Amino acid sequence: MGKEFPQAFYWLVTGLTLLTASCTNLSFQGKGLIPLYLTDRPDHTKFAEVKGTKEFYLWGLIAPDQDVFLDEEFYKVGLVSASAISVHEFQRTSSFWKAFFSLGFYIPKDYVISAYGIEPGAER
Repeated sequence: MGKEFPQAFYWLVTGLTLLTASCTNLSFQGKGLIPLYLTDRPDHTKFAEVKGTKEFYLWGLIAPDQDVFLDEEFYKVGLVSASAISVHEFQRTSSFWKAFFSLGFYIPKDYVISAYGIEPGAER
């Protein structure tokens, strides 16, 4: 068990890492529904935050919806224009364990997008 154990352990760790590693990219973009600005705008005063999860299957090979449309998400929470947009993509501990125990067959990815904006009817 001298030299075999470290090599077996190495292959076990490498195999588990490869099983949980995947191609799970989210694409954050706009469709042109509302104006989006990366920088601050003085008339954008309402803060909005949207949390979401996208699900990937078979190590990220099957992902029915990888796109997050920022303008649609901010419009749903009541903005007609958004500025100072911040995007955070992450994996919660519970999501990691779901991916780990499913051997990568199911991988949830979480995101939070936030911005300051203008509500409908607000003066510009």
